[in-house]
Amino acid sequence: MQPRPSLMKKTFILLLFFGIVFSLLLLPILVLEVRVDGSEELVFQQPAKAGSLFEVHWIHSVTLQPVIEVYLLEAPGRIPIVKMTFDEFGPNLPAHPEFNQYWVIEDGKYNVLGYDLVFERVPVTIGAVIADHTLVYNGRSTPLEDVHRPGGYVHIGLTEKKLCQFFIEEVEIWQKGRRKTAFY
Repeated sequence: MQPRPSLMKKTFILLLFFGIVFSLLLLPILVLEVRVDGSEELVFQQPAKAGSLFEVHWIHSVTLQPVIEVYLLEAPGRIPIVKMTFDEFGPNLPAHPEFNQYWVIEDGKYNVLGYDLVFERVPVTIGAVIADHTLVYNGRSTPLEDVHRPGGYVHIGLTEKKLCQFFIEEVEIWQKGRRKTAFY
């Protein structure tokens, strides 16, 4: 007795569907991620695109003025700083252009450009009192104190992973009770 053609067709379509879904889950994607220094615990991730920019916003502890650092997601392990913007001089802020840097002053703000500095991962010490370090990417703002403790030390990096790995890690972040994940 031979299987009916409609049963064979349904089986073929079902196998094709599962094959496509399985193939999609194995596709590599780029991910912007935040990991805790030392333990490498993943505390935040978001799909990313090479060639796009992200920003770290923070409040300077002495001047109490905003500082914005802009970085380029060039490739995994290659994140150059593109620009720093601030409106008042303070400790640990540039005092004058160095090396190939140049400054553009617009609307009372100092824009430091021409950096020759590339990070494998961007280090950030999350401010415990005033700083309010915030990761801004693709129109979304994520206060870093929401994903790790104030005073903690994290790295922001770009990595490539399989889509299925991204989803598994997203569930792990969610299960740990983090307040912010890639999906609301």
